[in-house]
Amino acid sequence: MRLQKVLGAILFVAFFLWLHFAVRSWIIGADAVWTVCNQGGPFGILLPSWLFLCIGIGAGIFFLVQWLKEESWITEWPWLALVAGGLGNLLERQLFGCIMDYIALSPLPVFNVADILLTVGVVGILWSWYLKRKENG
Repeated sequence: MRLQKVLGAILFVAFFLWLHFAVRSWIIGADAVWTVCNQGGPFGILLPSWLFLCIGIGAGIFFLVQWLKEESWITEWPWLALVAGGLGNLLERQLFGCIMDYIALSPLPVFNVADILLTVGVVGILWSWYLKRKENG
């Protein structure tokens, strides 16, 4: 059962990493699409690349440990969404020097597929915590 869980997680993360980089490649190839190369960090915070890498690896390990503790897919997938989104942004920053943001929906800041995964993951975790708390009284 544990092997099935790990293989499912690998497929989940691999699919969303592929999606992230496939959309990125398509966007860069389509000159008509407006893009922003975000060299800073979240909220424009400028940190050295090595620090992003350390924080990313630490967060990824934390998310994977939390994922391992979960016993059902309903509570597992949000942690995997955080891993996939974080890994997508981390790899993009390390490989290309910046994160390409290309989805612009006013009044939101410009974002990308990995940012969507991060947001959906956080919402999913908060929702599962709410449901667990509601079950326990």
